[in-house]
Amino acid sequence: MLDRIMGVITLNAAKYREIADDKTATGQAATVLVIATLISGFFGGLVSFDAKTGGTSVSIVGAVVGAILGVILALIGWVIAAWVLQFVANALGGKTDTSEMLRVTGFVEVFSVIGVLNILALAGTALACVIGLIGLVVGILKLIGYLIGVREAAEFSTGKAIVTAIIAAIVNFIIVVSIGGAITLVLLGALGLAGAAAGG
Repeated sequence: MLDRIMGVITLNAAKYREIADDKTATGQAATVLVIATLISGFFGGLVSFDAKTGGTSVSIVGAVVGAILGVILALIGWVIAAWVLQFVANALGGKTDTSEMLRVTGFVEVFSVIGVLNILALAGTALACVIGLIGLVVGILKLIGYLIGVREAAEFSTGKAIVTAIIAAIVNFIIVVSIGGAITLVLLGALGLAGAAAGG
């Protein structure tokens, strides 16, 4: 598994292909996703910035909540995104399935471990700027890894992988907004009913 993680980090296309083809690697991909998201969510929630003072503070509760929510949302998003990716890829002539997309996109989440660097922001604003730059570079590498993963899983060109990723991102955005809107309406309805009951 470590060999595969290194292959993903170094953007080794052959490793992405190997991961996509290995039906037993879905559990490994899920493990990478969960661990990376736990780390990212924990350290992301651990350090908070005060826009007014420009200072930072530590919140253990924020870290735990960030880690738990991060994993739940990441797992749900992972499954939905993989399904959408395979649907779009196959529509564009690719040869893949949801499992292959789950494997390659799950492994790509290893880049999220960069979130651990948020702790360095406690040392000062200068380090926070450096962390931001490192985060940008890693974000670009993650995007490249994502595109390589889609390309290798679907067995088509980089151009088609880019188009697939763009269309899938738009579809995922619509799904998230729709689900978020539905949840908001339900909550508002429940609060309205509760308010009406309290008023009555």
